[in-house]
Amino acid sequence: MFRMLARGRFLSLTLIAALVACGSAFDPEAPLTGTWSAPPFGDNSTLVLHLRQVDSTVFGGGAYTVKVYVDTVQRTGPTYNVRITGTYTSTVSLVMQYRLGPGTAAMAFGGVLEDPEHLRGILDFGGDRRDSVTFTRR
Repeated sequence: MFRMLARGRFLSLTLIAALVACGSAFDPEAPLTGTWSAPPFGDNSTLVLHLRQVDSTVFGGGAYTVKVYVDTVQRTGPTYNVRITGTYTSTVSLVMQYRLGPGTAAMAFGGVLEDPEHLRGILDFGGDRRDSVTFTRR
C-alpha cells in the first residue's frame, strides 16, 4: 500500500510540474526567450521577433513586413526574414539584419524588459527614422 501511495504522489507531483511548465512561456533564466510582436509602426510596417536567450547572449529570427502603395492604395508588401543578434544585461541591445536587394539592411533596438510581457525601447531603422516601440510577448 505504501508503494501505491508513493507512486500516486510521484505521479501527482510530476503532473503538476508539467502543467506549471506548460502554463507559462516566461523563463526567469532566459526572460527574452519567446515570440514578441509590436503594433504597426507609423508606415504600417510590422515586426515579429522570435528570440532565444542563453546567458546574456540573444539571437533568433523574425519577420519584417513592409507596406507598399499600389495606385495610391496601401497594400501589404514583401516580408523580409530577419536575423537577430544581441545582448541582455540590465538593458536589451538587438541588431536585426535582412536582405534588401543585393545587399543587407539593418535595424537596431535598444531598450528594457519592462515586465515579463513587455519589451520597451527605441527601434532605429537607420537614417533619420527612429520609433518608440513596445513589443508584447505572444
